Amino acid sequence: MWNPLSWVMEAAAVMAIVLANGGGEGPDWQDFVGIICLLIINSTISFIEENNAGNAAAALMAHLAPKTKVLRDGQWQETDAAILVPGDIISIKLGDIIPADARLLEGDPLKIDQASALLDSDKSQLNN
Repeated sequence: MWNPLSWVMEAAAVMAIVLANGGGEGPDWQDFVGIICLLIINSTISFIEENNAGNAAAALMAHLAPKTKVLRDGQWQETDAAILVPGDIISIKLGDIIPADARLLEGDPLKIDQASALLDSDKSQLNN
C-alpha cells in the first residue's frame, strides 16, 4: 500500500472518521468501512499479482540456465553448465555456448563467433 492512490484512499478514510458530516452528526462509518475494504481488496490483488510475477520470473530463470551434455561414468547426461569441472568431456552442437577454456578433441574445424567475448565482430576459425 505504498503508492499515491493508496495514500489518497487512506487520507479519505481518515477524513471520514475525523470530520463529521455536518449538522452535529458523528463520523461517517459507512464510508470509512467501504474505503478500508477497497484498500484491503486492492492490496490482496496486488500481492497475488506480484507473487505470480515473481514465480514466473523464477521459472523463466531456471528454464534459461545453460545446460550441457557431459560424459560422466561412461554415459552422456544433461547437466547444468555451472557444475562442469576440468577434464569433463562435453558434446556441442550448432548454437551452443561453450566455455572459453574448452579444448576440441575431435571433429570438424569450428567457426566461432567471439564477438561477445572480445567485444568486436571478429569470427575466427578454430582447428583441431
